[in-house]
Amino acid sequence: MSTFFDGPEFHGMAAGGKISHDPGMSDRMMRELAPFLKAEGIDIDDPNADFTEAEFHAAMEKAQVEYNRRLFTPVGAHRGLALGKLRSFALAFAEGDTKRAEAVVASLPSDPQDFSPSVAQVTGAAMGLLDEWFTDDVHGPKLGGVMAPKWSVKKSRAVARDILALAHKGRVVDSLDRLIASNSGRPVLEGSMLAVAAAVVRLTKRNKVSEQDVVDELMPLNGYPEPVEGTYGSAGRVIQDAQEAEDGPAAEQDLPEWLGGSSAEASAQANPNADPQGIDARMDEVEKTVYEMPLYQRFRDWLAETYDDVDEDSEVFDIAHLLFCIAVSSRADIDEPEGIDDLLDLLESFAVDGQEEAEKTDGESPSTVIFLDSLEALDNYLRFRMDTDENPERWSAARARAEAASMRTDPLPSALMAAVEANALSEEQLAAPMPNNRLVEGVAGILDWIGDSRPLTGTGRVKRADIAEAAGKFGINAVGVASNARYEHGVNYARSADEVPVLEAMWAVMQSAEITEITGTKVRPGNAADEWKKGEVSADTALPVIGAFIYERLLDVINLVPGEDYGAPAITIAQRLIEILTPDSAPERPELDLGEVRSERLSTLLADELQELTELGLLTADGDTLSVEPVYKRIVAGAALMLLSGPRE
Repeated sequence: MSTFFDGPEFHGMAAGGKISHDPGMSDRMMRELAPFLKAEGIDIDDPNADFTEAEFHAAMEKAQVEYNRRLFTPVGAHRGLALGKLRSFALAFAEGDTKRAEAVVASLPSDPQDFSPSVAQVTGAAMGLLDEWFTDDVHGPKLGGVMAPKWSVKKSRAVARDILALAHKGRVVDSLDRLIASNSGRPVLEGSMLAVAAAVVRLTKRNKVSEQDVVDELMPLNGYPEPVEGTYGSAGRVIQDAQEAEDGPAAEQDLPEWLGGSSAEASAQANPNADPQGIDARMDEVEKTVYEMPLYQRFRDWLAETYDDVDEDSEVFDIAHLLFCIAVSSRADIDEPEGIDDLLDLLESFAVDGQEEAEKTDGESPSTVIFLDSLEALDNYLRFRMDTDENPERWSAARARAEAASMRTDPLPSALMAAVEANALSEEQLAAPMPNNRLVEGVAGILDWIGDSRPLTGTGRVKRADIAEAAGKFGINAVGVASNARYEHGVNYARSADEVPVLEAMWAVMQSAEITEITGTKVRPGNAADEWKKGEVSADTALPVIGAFIYERLLDVINLVPGEDYGAPAITIAQRLIEILTPDSAPERPELDLGEVRSERLSTLLADELQELTELGLLTADGDTLSVEPVYKRIVAGAALMLLSGPRE
């Protein structure tokens, strides 16, 4: 398998190091690089060596590549030792023994030793395994939506979240330079080990086997030689900065004790005779602080104006109070957008607790209730800041991050997000011409039909007399009629263009994509029309348009379902799509109260729409089984996510 160490990104990073043999350079570093330099024809120990500065720098670049390859790629006995550490960590974590897991991390030296792998070696081994597992045909589908588990160091958990997103694309190793540069060595080590542990836990549950069975299958130790004393030389260090001390466990804010979070459980275990009145006093202190906060009072006033039909005892105010109590207790400074990230990290811990509790008991856990209520209150708070702040765009970005957090912690959107990440196309694939597609061909046909301009109805739609020709560009058999609209013998007899669904949806999408432009009662080519007229459109250009079309058609299904409830139909459609995209790893179907009539109507409409998408070439049917061609998977998952984000305003 090709890895980052074979690719141009790694070589570029190494080349950018600008290492040279200056007087201030570490003698130790030069000693370690000397064998690699010598292999390139530069012997720095030979006083009579004859080489130019340019030759030295060229050799240094290659030497550093080999140096870093060795640093992050354990071989032989040390490969086995690195896997042993990862196995120990994953098993301890799966068993809930975080102290033992932390001890495994603490046992790793900066430099490799004869009987112990280094921080860098374990990091590199973990990253390689994650890329391998998440892109594997058997294991990969079962790992969709894996969440970053709780950990005492907030920064390490954030890195684990980043690594899990990259793993779905097989790009963890490729991103080593960015991860190290952005976070330093220790968080990347812990983040990669957490990601490995999360994968082990997921496969344990999916395969219904023991944790030991999973690590034995994924990280076998047979075949590696035994380490021998005195045979392994130093390979250098992973540079770790002072920020690690700041991000250590001592600086972490656990879940609020008075809310029954993990710190309360830990405190109870450490001191079972502790006075519960201490927690009550802490709660009273927090609530007093919240009530006296001018920011809290302004937020309540905004809520009262926004929700004019609620009273002081409304749940809207209760969850706002809860949110502020959590923020004060955890010392998250939500008066600034940056503090929202700290609060979100804390709230996600409640979500993880809720998932773990739900697996043990039936029904919704208190942690899940706290998480969902807090997210709702947070959305209100961020809208309040966007309405009242002098720079609302600062809070808009924070709101987007909050929406993403809510999706990461819900099984259905989390699985869809994983499908989006896992099916990203390469730059080469995006630049390649779009495969034959009726929608793409139809756009080119419509532009040819429009010419310089084309008359429309007063509502900006295709005229009735032109319906047959315009719909035919997309392979749709339709005829404009004055009355008696119907569908018979494969022909859509439509009184207006809005009764031809594919034409209506593409007509709207082409305008939003600036392929066409409507002025008055005429349509003409838009700013983006030229590329579509060429006949070969790149995937990068075509896929967003196709994705928007899919979203429009699915949204139309929801709008045709009787009743005002948007959420249940949207969830039903998104669930069906994730089952088509990843049948082996789709989350369980949620229980929804649609009612028999609405459920049957939705089922019929959705089946018809999936059939239409199949006829358009966007889905593939094998008997009763539907699948999605790889090039379309990302946009299908994205359309489902857009549905879950709420009705279009």
